[in-house]
Parts: sequence; structure tokens; C-alpha cells
Amino acid sequence: FICRNFLLCIASLTTLYLSVNCDDSSDYYKLLNIPRDATVQEIRKAFKLLAVKLHPDKNKEDVDAEEKFVKIAKAYEILKDPTSRKQYDIHGDSEFKGKKQSYHSYSYYRDHFGIYDDDPIIVTLSKSDYELNVLDINQAWFVNFYSPHCHHCVELAPIWRKLAAELEGVVRVAAVNCEEDYPLCYQLSIEAYPTLLFYEKEAHLYDGERYRGLKSLEAMQEFILSKIPIKIKKLGSQDWESFKKEQWLLFLCCDDNPNCPEKDTINKLAAALEGLLQVGLVKDEELCNEILDTYKSQPIIFWQIDTNKIPKVHVIEGSDSKEIIDKILNILPTPPLLDENKFHDLRQKLRLGFDKPWLICFYLGTATDLKLELKRLPTIISNINIGLVHCAKSAGLCAALHIVRYPTWGVIKQGGAFEVHQGRDVLHEVASFARDSSKSTNLHALSPADFLNLRNEGTAWYIDWYAPWCPPCKKLTPELRKASQRFEPEVVRFGTIDCTLHRELCFTQSINSYPSMKLYNGTKIQNFQGIPDEAGIVDFIEDVINPVVVTLDESNFSLLARKPSTEIWVVDFFAPWCGPCKQLGPKYRSFAKSISGLKNIVVAQVDCVANAEICDSQSVRGYPTIRLYPLGSKGLGSIAIYNGHREAISLKRWVISFLPSKVEALTEIEFKEQILTKKYYLPWLVDFYAPWCGHCVHFEPEYRTVAQRLDGKVRVAKIDCEAHRVFCGYQRVTGYPTIRLYLSPSEYVNIDNQNADEIVKIVKNAIVKYKEKTSHDEL
Repeated sequence: FICRNFLLCIASLTTLYLSVNCDDSSDYYKLLNIPRDATVQEIRKAFKLLAVKLHPDKNKEDVDAEEKFVKIAKAYEILKDPTSRKQYDIHGDSEFKGKKQSYHSYSYYRDHFGIYDDDPIIVTLSKSDYELNVLDINQAWFVNFYSPHCHHCVELAPIWRKLAAELEGVVRVAAVNCEEDYPLCYQLSIEAYPTLLFYEKEAHLYDGERYRGLKSLEAMQEFILSKIPIKIKKLGSQDWESFKKEQWLLFLCCDDNPNCPEKDTINKLAAALEGLLQVGLVKDEELCNEILDTYKSQPIIFWQIDTNKIPKVHVIEGSDSKEIIDKILNILPTPPLLDENKFHDLRQKLRLGFDKPWLICFYLGTATDLKLELKRLPTIISNINIGLVHCAKSAGLCAALHIVRYPTWGVIKQGGAFEVHQGRDVLHEVASFARDSSKSTNLHALSPADFLNLRNEGTAWYIDWYAPWCPPCKKLTPELRKASQRFEPEVVRFGTIDCTLHRELCFTQSINSYPSMKLYNGTKIQNFQGIPDEAGIVDFIEDVINPVVVTLDESNFSLLARKPSTEIWVVDFFAPWCGPCKQLGPKYRSFAKSISGLKNIVVAQVDCVANAEICDSQSVRGYPTIRLYPLGSKGLGSIAIYNGHREAISLKRWVISFLPSKVEALTEIEFKEQILTKKYYLPWLVDFYAPWCGHCVHFEPEYRTVAQRLDGKVRVAKIDCEAHRVFCGYQRVTGYPTIRLYLSPSEYVNIDNQNADEIVKIVKNAIVKYKEKTSHDEL
């Protein structure tokens, strides 16, 4: 074929090259048999499985065994680290071609590599996700820091596993392999193995309490139960009348009933069922008989209240906490199962505004592992519907929504937008996601087809290109949701695109880091610059939609070349790849906003990559270069180059210094003659300052801005209270700067604000009120 567009040709050939060369033998994800959005724990678990199976020591008859093993070992080393994984995702293995890979013996992988990696309950944590997990507002954590070579660590392993099983739902039990994550262990001052740290709910990173007791199952379990706040209500006949309309798990333990569960079992149940059921202990024989006359042989009762507030008594058989929980969960109602037709129906209703938002759990197999979360959720997010989609039964729907891992949680919002949860499958995170996502009706999860459609329709879209495993991406998501709520869809819409699912699209759009945020506005694409939080995103979008900075290019650079002598132009020559330029971006926009009220000052910027000829013609040799074209000069005839701190206030001070000052410096005598002894035509605004006062220095450019903006409405002055200390004392000035508006020699208004916009507003309002008052007095 003939490729007429050179760049399109290169992109097409590169895509073809990648599709041909990224076969199973070179695709690291396929080598380890994991999805592209796999977590670090999933990567480690997959590698261990393969390492034990394919190790050369175990496959001596295979001459290629070592070569095969080196490949999977290299894949593991690169994918387990977020930085190298990002490089691989974006650039492929070209970055790692020369990397030599070593490996350990077979016995190391079998006996010592990640003791807990394959445990279904124990969470193996790493430096990249440790803080994200243990700083949990809803869950306590017990963490084992170990080394695979430590004899005591290996001895503790079976006990630690049993502890995790016994306390499932009570506390999250975790492990950190200090051989793999030494920097984390060093950061937390772990000096011996095993070291056990307990984190209470809402703890800080360094708040972990060291467990110093016996490392037996009984001792550690007793320690945990002593640390967990457990709510068990002791109920008597007098209390029961007011509590009987609520749902309870009741233990009827009158007369020290020998059939009652042990105290530890009751405590575990109370901790595990927190947020779902209240737990009550009844020792009142009369009440025990009232609730159930066979309580001596059947002391465990689930007191259920139906929708009509009518109680139903369920006898729960069992002595083990897990068995009891499972039986209670089986009684509680299960969210409805949705098929493809029901899903599309409810989405259509939401598009029309006829339903509450839906939180959907997409799963495979049975939902047994999700039971506790699913049953708790309705009490936590009562204003959101909850449903299930079985992806084996609704494979077409799951494929269309790009659901590739299970469980996956998604929200359908008012208006029909759909969003997928990127975080952990833990109760409080899922509930928080549902609440925040349902409010963010202007944020959509986009597919490649959606992206092509939106580019064609020309609507403004702000899009976050991300990878779900990427820690900064997870941190950004809630900020993006909040930012999306600040704009109407008619102004700008928000979208997210998962680059692990849509690799080819991300490649063709030149996404070279995660997260990457871009604003698509017609044919223009602008990369996000600023702090990646709600305020930074909102400021960036507002600046693009209603720009305070003029973008100069080949089509309009002549505006600067023809600059009249009555204007000042400030121009930032930058390169998009330049780190200091990116840091300057939001500060430069903030500076532009701060002087936007001043006449005849134009703030502009030039992208020196897109407009290389302009920058070459202006002899721009470094980035960023900030130049000022002053008053009195025409066009490009005269320039000043900025060499100060790249901060908004410093830039503002520098630019305003090129303006003729509207602020009059008064002495004590001039102050008395001009302000205190005559009736004047215009009010006076006065700044009482001291040269040594840091706040006064910081306020000076704001004050000069005020003087410019109020020119013709007030006269603006300042007086040095260091030189005229006694006079300022007589004026009862006690701090600097003090700003006063003198409406007459005997009447003034103190202004307790140092923001130019606010001062201008206060002055204008005060003058209007004063005129109304004096006009009324004259009448």
C-alpha cells in the first residue's frame, strides 16, 4: 500500500511491528500468565507457581530450561516494580534488552520465596501499597515482617496462617517480605525477624504497635481481641421493649448456659458483624424465655426484622464463628441477579432520571466470598441500588463493558454514565467508591469507540489515561471525581481510559506516562499542567476554556511583533517536555490571573516545540525563558529577561515594577495636609507599612494592583511607619500592613484583607454607602 502521511505510516508500521513481535514468548504478562492489570501480589503468586514448576534444577533433561526460566525471572523483576512496569507497558522490552537476569536455586523458590504469597487470606504487602492498605479508617491490621531465610519466621508461618483464618473479618492479617522489600522495612525500623506490628483503625504510618508477647496462636489472638473495640449490648427485660424493633444476633446465656459459645467466639462475631448486625448478650432468664423457650439447647438467635417491622426468630446452629456468620448471611436477602436485558433497562431508566444509581458487582463462580460485603453494603449505602452480574451467564455484557477481572465493581449513574472501581475489593473502599461515583455523573469510563465518537462530535472532554495498578493513578481518581462535579457536561465532560485494556489506543495517542491527563477541545489537545488534585484540575480547565494566558503561534505571533508602546507583554517560552516548565505552568497561570484586572498588560506563552522557528528567531536557548516587552517600546524592540524565583508573587512583583506607580509616598506633614486637614474630592486609600515587615513586602504588588484598578476612583498612598513611628502611633496603627480608606478627614474604614480583588470590592462598596449617607444627611 502507499502511505501518504509520513507520521501515519510510521505509526502504522510500529503498530504492525508490535503486533508481530509481541508474541507469547516476549509478552511478559503472557509469560507469567497474568492479566495486564494484575496486582503485585498476583504477579508474585504467578511467578512462584512457575518458578517451582519450570526451574532448571527440576527440568535437567530440557536443554532450553535455563533460557525459559531466565525469561520468566526477568518478566517478574520488571513487572513487580511500578517504575519499570510503566516503562515496559509504554515502550515494550526495548528498554530492558541488555538486562542480564540471575536466579536462585530451586529450594529457594520452593521453601523461601514469599512464604505467604499463595495464601488466600493473608495479604502480602509491598512498599508501593503498604501505606495505602494499613492506613485504613474501617479496618485494623496485624502485619508480619519476615525474611524467608529466618528460621523463626518459617516456624511462625503455620501459626500465622491459622491466626489469619481464625480472625478473618475481625482484623486484616498481612505479611511483608523484607528480603524483597528491604527499603520499606528499613523505613519502619524493622531490625529483627519476625517483627509483628498492629495498626488500629485510622492509624498513621509510624503508629504500628510492636507485639512483644508469645508467638502462639492463643496469645496473639488474645492480644488482637483486646485491641479491637467490640460492641456487645447486655440486654434485660426493661431494655428489650425499646430494642426489639431492631435486628440482632442474640446470645441467650442465662444461668451460665453451657451451650453458649465461648467469650472469644462471641467477641469475634461482634467484630466481624460490625456495621451489619448488633450483637446482644441476654442473661435475664425471663427475657430468654420470652425470646425462645428452648434457649438452653438453642442459645444463638438471629432476630430479624422484615420490611413490615415484624420480627422473625431464626435459630442458628453452630459453635464456630465462621459457620455462624455463614448461616446468618444465607438468611439475609441477596442483591438481585441482573442479565443483559435488565442491565440495559435500568441504564435506560437512569438516562431518563427515573431510578437511583446502581452499584453492580461483576463476578464468576459463586458469590460466597462476597457475601459479607454484599450483605453489609445496603446498610452503608442505602440510597444506592445493588445488583449482581454473573459474567459466565452474561458474557456479552461483561465483554462490552471490558470486565476482565473478578470481582469488578461498577456504578451506573444518573444520566447513564458507567464507571469501574479501580481500588481494592474491601468494603469501605467499595462503599466510598459507590457514594463518590454516583455523585460524579459527569465522569465516564470510555472505550476506544467512545473516544473516536467524542473526537468526531467536537465536545470538550477532559480525559485521564491510566493503569489500574499504578499508585499515582489510584490517588488521582477521587480528585478527578470531585473536579468533574464542578463543571456542567455542556462545558466539559470527563472520561477515563484504562491503558491496560486499550493498549493500542493509548499507543496511537502517544501516552507515555500514567496517569496522563489531556483536554480535548475540538481539534486542540492540551496536556495537563499543574498539581494533580481537584483544585489543580479545575484551575487548568478554567484557564483553557477562559484563558488568561494568550497562546502565541505562527498564526498570531505578529500581535507581539506589532505591540504598541502603551502595552506591556510578558511571554513564557517553554517546552512541554521540560520539567521546570511543567512546574512553572500553574504558577504562571496564577500570576496571569492575579494581574488580569490591570489594563494594558498581556500575558502570553509560546510552545517552542510546536513553534521552533519562532523561538529560534528570538534566540531562545533555554526553557523556560520569561521575557517582558515594556511600556514605551514598540514590538520586539526592547526586552527584559526574568531571572527571579518562578513563583506567582515574585513574577507579579517584577512585572508591576515596570509600571508607573499610582501609589503616592507621603510624609507625616503631607499626610496631615492632604488627608487630615482638608475636605478632598476623592477618598484616600492608605497603606501604613514598615520596610522590615515581610507581610508588607509581600503585599506591595497587590497594593500597586489595587492602585491601578482604582485609578480615578480614589487616591492611593502609603506611609513608612518606621520613619514616622510616633505619627503612626497617634493614628492607632498597631500592626503592619494596616490599610485604611479615608472617606473624610474624620471618618475612615479599616480594611482587614490583603487580596487585591477583595480590597477593590470593599472600597467600591464603602464609597457607595458613604455617598448615600452624605446625600441623605444633606436632604
